[in-house]
Amino acid sequence: MKKMLFAAAAALALMATPALAEDLHITVKNQTSTTLTELYVSHVGTNSWEENILNGTVAAGEDLAVTIADGRTTCEYDIKAVFEDGGHAEFRNQNLCETTTFTVHD
Repeated sequence: MKKMLFAAAAALALMATPALAEDLHITVKNQTSTTLTELYVSHVGTNSWEENILNGTVAAGEDLAVTIADGRTTCEYDIKAVFEDGGHAEFRNQNLCETTTFTVHD
């Protein structure tokens, strides 16, 4: 009986503990014909783009591993890709917890 009460108390304590933020690790695939120079990832509902998360550039047809370490426990992000030629593309409402890759395309 004591074991059951302890297990129940432990389960309740876990449910009351706030979820800890985890870094998201994804591979960005540049499936365009232009070099990717900047990548902004912002939580859905944020009214501005946050920091550029690229460390370097991603040539056309290449991949780069990136980490989103924003301290949030969310999966839904808006993404803005900026290219060497000055163009950009936006991808809204991307669930980055359901994938390990994100493909930037025209």
